Amino acid sequence: MKRLAKIISTVGNPLSIALFFGLYLYFFEKNNQSQRNLPLIFVLSVVVPMAIYIGYNVRRKRFADYDVSDRTKRDGVYKVLISVFLILNLVFYIFNFDLKGKLLVTAFLLHSLSSFLINKRIKVSMHTSYNFLFSLIFFPINPQISLFLFGFGFVNAWSRLALSRHKTIEVILGFLTGVSIGGLYLYVFKLYI
Repeated sequence: MKRLAKIISTVGNPLSIALFFGLYLYFFEKNNQSQRNLPLIFVLSVVVPMAIYIGYNVRRKRFADYDVSDRTKRDGVYKVLISVFLILNLVFYIFNFDLKGKLLVTAFLLHSLSSFLINKRIKVSMHTSYNFLFSLIFFPINPQISLFLFGFGFVNAWSRLALSRHKTIEVILGFLTGVSIGGLYLYVFKLYI
């Protein structure tokens, strides 16, 4: 069971899901050129810096592994995410990107801020929260993938518990954070797009 949980956890890593999201937009959103450019922007401005930051700290032995399971060390991860998404928000608003792009970077900023604030008291399962956030962000693009990711979110949450990376409350908080910000994203999306 641990081996299966490890595979699920690797597939459900937030960077893996973000990469899948980006590749999907790039290859399947051909009717909206501005949406097609988002993956490149996100990979260069979010995925690469996060991978470098976490990888550097793992090599320096500041982080035990790529999960960054220590709540206090995770603060640094959230600070990098918040900085990146603040900069992206400024860029998207200053250069007047389309509303979908603005809404997306704003949702990620709110998600990062929420997780950071909750993390001050208790660790939030990032695997779980990002899985549910992406599942809801996917809904307007492809409802079938959205529903699959939503279901996979529960399997991913199980994997985090099976690997003893999180306590039940941390996974529940991850679910609530992802669903809350994802639900807000869908609500605003429906109102304005």
